[in-house]
Amino acid sequence: EISKIIIALMMCGINLGTKYYLRYLSEQKRLDELEKENLRYRLEYLRYQINPHFFMNTLNNIHALVDDSPEKAKESIVELSRLMRYVLYESGNPVVELSRDLDFLRHYLYLMSLRFPGRVKISWSLPEQCDGYQIPPLLMATIAENAFKHGISYMSDSYVSISVSLDDGRFVCKCANSLKENSDDGISGGIGLDNINKRLELLYGDKYVFHIERTASEYEVIMILPSKPVSI
Repeated sequence: EISKIIIALMMCGINLGTKYYLRYLSEQKRLDELEKENLRYRLEYLRYQINPHFFMNTLNNIHALVDDSPEKAKESIVELSRLMRYVLYESGNPVVELSRDLDFLRHYLYLMSLRFPGRVKISWSLPEQCDGYQIPPLLMATIAENAFKHGISYMSDSYVSISVSLDDGRFVCKCANSLKENSDDGISGGIGLDNINKRLELLYGDKYVFHIERTASEYEVIMILPSKPVSI
């Protein structure tokens, strides 16, 4: 009789243990899904803060061309339409293929070269092959936009230089720009660079580098990322 009672208690304990373990797994799965959903909404919030700001500045650049160079203004509108297609149809995901984001950056830099001829030197070096790399969309363009906003002077020679390289599974982006004389702009980078840092923290944890270096005459941003985000 005692042995039957012990066996019955053991079976009851096993059943209860299994029940609570399955409930724990279900609850853990629900929490994981909620965490991923929360991450997605936070990333969406940051992305939609950047996009209107980005296009507002680009439209202002085109507006400045309308009177001075109508033909360049028309060409700029074509380039802008390409940028808008990317933002509307491809940049909604937390990450995109690096090759697609590099194409966007090329079009953006070409657009800026139409806007700032003459005394403004614009240079870029971008890899042609980048298979296997993914990146949050619009990071590089936002860094470049910040450089144009704070680095271009109509009173003296100025420059924007951006380079992207791939090194042993790491993505390295460097962007340097001249600083306007006696300018306090660009110290923090404003909403654009601040949002980049927040997005990187959400997607990469502590597995990334986002460094800003400022001297009296130059402002440089260095971003180093793994080939893919740590969490999606």
